[in-house]
Amino acid sequence: MITDEIFAQLKTVDRKLTENEFTTKYLKTSRSYLCNRRNKGRDVSNDVLLNLYGELAGIGSVWRSAAATESNQRLQSRWQQMAEFHMALAGDVVHRLLERAKA
Repeated sequence: MITDEIFAQLKTVDRKLTENEFTTKYLKTSRSYLCNRRNKGRDVSNDVLLNLYGELAGIGSVWRSAAATESNQRLQSRWQQMAEFHMALAGDVVHRLLERAKA
């Protein structure tokens, strides 16, 4: 599932992120949603992927805005990297949605 891939990527920058937090914050679903989908052998819905896209793109936008106003070059660079990271993940979600639409 793409959600597992995205969760693993997010864990590389936020080691404290739990699957429960990911499910409620990023997917906007109940804590048990992913577990139920896995048990049924089903992928997440398009609506949930849209929620994930919105959250990732929103976080990327916040990082980008923060970087644009930061005068410390080191912090500005780090925050821009975080923006690009989240926007790339959002792009992966959109790509998956488009693949589904073609199928």
